[in-house]
Order: sequence, then structure tokens, then C-alpha cells
Amino acid sequence: MAQPTFEQFFSAIAEQESGGRYSAMGVMTGGDRAYGKYQIMGANIPSWTAKYYGKRLSPSQFLNSPAAQEATARGVLKSYYNKYGARGAASAWYSGSPNLDQSTKSQYGGPSVKGYVDSVISKSYGYPSSGGGSSVNTSSTSIGTGYAATAAKPMTAAESAESYGFVQSLFNSNAELKKLFNQAVKGQWTPEKFQASLRDTKWFKTHDIKERAYLTKQYGDPASAKQELSQAYVHARQLANQLGLQETSSSKKMIDGWAYNIVAHGWTDEQLRYDMGKHITFGGDVHQGEGGDDIDKLQAFSYSMGVKMSGKWYADAGRAMVRGVAAQQDYEDVIRRQAKALFPTWSKQLDAGQTVADIASPYMQSMSQILELPAGSINLYDSTIKKALQSKDPQTGANSVMPIWQVENNLRSDDRWKSTKNAQDSMMQTAHQVLADFGVKY
Repeated sequence: MAQPTFEQFFSAIAEQESGGRYSAMGVMTGGDRAYGKYQIMGANIPSWTAKYYGKRLSPSQFLNSPAAQEATARGVLKSYYNKYGARGAASAWYSGSPNLDQSTKSQYGGPSVKGYVDSVISKSYGYPSSGGGSSVNTSSTSIGTGYAATAAKPMTAAESAESYGFVQSLFNSNAELKKLFNQAVKGQWTPEKFQASLRDTKWFKTHDIKERAYLTKQYGDPASAKQELSQAYVHARQLANQLGLQETSSSKKMIDGWAYNIVAHGWTDEQLRYDMGKHITFGGDVHQGEGGDDIDKLQAFSYSMGVKMSGKWYADAGRAMVRGVAAQQDYEDVIRRQAKALFPTWSKQLDAGQTVADIASPYMQSMSQILELPAGSINLYDSTIKKALQSKDPQTGANSVMPIWQVENNLRSDDRWKSTKNAQDSMMQTAHQVLADFGVKY
């Protein structure tokens, strides 16, 4: 008997493999399974579809595309048929080799190679030579070792869940998902139909794509998910300490939440900083972490500008800088404006980058020398220094610069000057001069 035409052979393969069903899926063997009407193994789908369909598809995309299944199977089987003939092509499709059609060795769950080839050839003659026809064998018996597989054996619930891209334990953890999954299994839904229904669930709408992927890993590969979460916790804890968050029982719970946001939502350090900064507190004179360092710098700048800010102002500024919503310069500008309001005479100098401490330095040196005070005991809040810096013209009332000599004269009128050695020496010198004026020699 003449060998069947390619169209007869092509139709027979579809009948043998799946009963002509595009949605057919084989059992999982060796970490892979077969898909579609012609039962092409998942590992072959990306390269075969790229070659014969023009698009590189995943197994799930392939399963949902009858056109891709037809084009891909036709391209591969036609090359086999032209090279090996009908029997060799059937053997190659089933076993991977065109020369095993006499083998009596059975494939997993299916017939021997010879039995498979004989069945395909026999079915071929039931189709018209031009292809097509209605002959369908819904009880297919073939399972391929790398090229074809059977859909005769129904999938388990776990395998069905895997075909949808999830794991069964995840579906069982949520009543809404479990109900939908059971409906899908019972109705033998395609992955496309299941995904469409899944998108309408409350669970899907309240979990972004990254969180869905992490939850799938958490139930499907709990060891890896736990390790990933543990690493995220260490990172979140280190960052919290670095920013100045004090460790308490409540902060540990917050770190748990930040770790989950890292693995399940992809939070960056910027996002972590923004949220952590809300919970950092500063008390007394001890400031911890980056926030504390920022506060110390602001306080030092405030001191150099002769400006006093409240503890709450510093704490709020520290949190804002940690969260990344403001910079040190922003708060220094606030302090500078305060200083310009207090010392308007020196506005240009302050805008040019000088501090009030720079401007007051000559006055403070004179005060230290004349009143014989330690340099460190004089600051910008001293009434004498502030009066010198806030000088006004006595006639016009306009802001004016007080000359050093005037500051020194004013200091000699200070009660503190009377008890200094400078004052005593000055009075002694004056007394000697008076006596000398009267001709008294001493």
C-alpha cells in the first residue's frame, strides 16, 4: 500500500496525539509537558514557533493560539515527512528518532514506537488525500519522549494550577481563589480564560504583579522565599539603624513590614527612607543616626548665625531630611532669613556666605580683651554683642555699623569692667597723671 499523503499523515498525528483538541495538555514528565493539538513539548515551543510561526511564544501563549499550533506542527512534520517518509516521520515525532519504528519499547504511559507508528499510518488512510475529514479518536494513547505527548491522562489539581502559572497551595490559601480554581478545573478552562476571570477578583486587584509573583514563590518555593525575606529584613534593619530609628518592639514589627515591601513590592531605599523617616524620634541632646547628624549640623549653623530654633523644629527638619523631602540647604536658608531679620545691617554679608559669627568676631575679641573674659564664654546671644550688631544711627534710626572703638568705649562703661585689671591699671595711670600735673613726684 502506498504511503499516505502528507495531509493524511498530518491529520492522523493530530488525532493520535490529542483527538484534535487545541487545549490538550500532557502530564508532567521529566520537568516538562506537551501542549496543544499536536502535543509539542514545552522545551521546543519557543524555538519552533520562532522558526515556523515567526514569533517566539511561551508554552501558555502557544496553547492559546490555534494558528501557532497549526503552523508550527505543519512546519516540523513536513520536514520530517519529506526527509524520512510517513513511518520515519511518525517515529521521529514520537521518539525523537526516525529509525525506531520497529521498536517494541513502550513510552511512558503509551504504546511502543512500532505501535504508535502503525496506529498513525492506519489512521492516515481514514482521511482524504487532501487532508481534513472528521475522523477523531478522543481516547489518544500516545506519549512522546521529547516531541509529542498524550492528553489522555487527566491532570491533577496541582498540575492544573501550574498550567495557570501558580501553585495549588496559593489557591487553597484564599477562599476566593480556591472557588475560582475549582470552577476552572471542573470546566477545563484554558489559561487565557482563567487569567481573565482571575483579573476580576478582589485578590488580583489588591495585589500588584510583583506581590503576586512573591506569593507564588512563598507557597511554591517557601525556602527561597524565606531566605529572600530574611535578607530583606537585615537590609531594612541596617538602614533603619543608619537613619536613627531606635530599636523597640514596635520598630521590629515595622521592620518586618518594610522587609515584606522590599520583596513583595520592590521598595527601593528611597521609598524605605521616606517611610522610615516618619517614625524617627529625637529627644534631648543626643541625636542618633543620619537624622541626628543632620540636626547637629543645623544646630551648629544656627549657633553661628545667632538664631535659636525650637527642638520640634530641629526634629521635624531631621525627619524631613531623612525622608528625602528636604535638604540641609533648605533649612540653612530658613536660618539665614531669620538671621537677616535679626541683623538687617549685615544682610549682604550673610547672603554672600558669611555667618554672624564671622561678622561678630572683632567685637567678641575686643570684649574678651577689655573685660578679661575667656574667649569661649562669649557668644552671639550676649546682649553687648547683639547691641553692637543691631546698631542704629541715633539721628535717623537707620541701620548702621558700630565701629570697634565705640564698642570698646561702651565696654568700659560696663560694671564688669570696673573689676578688671585693665580698669585698675587705667585708674592708677590716671591718678599718677593727676599727681604729676600737680607737681607731685613718686
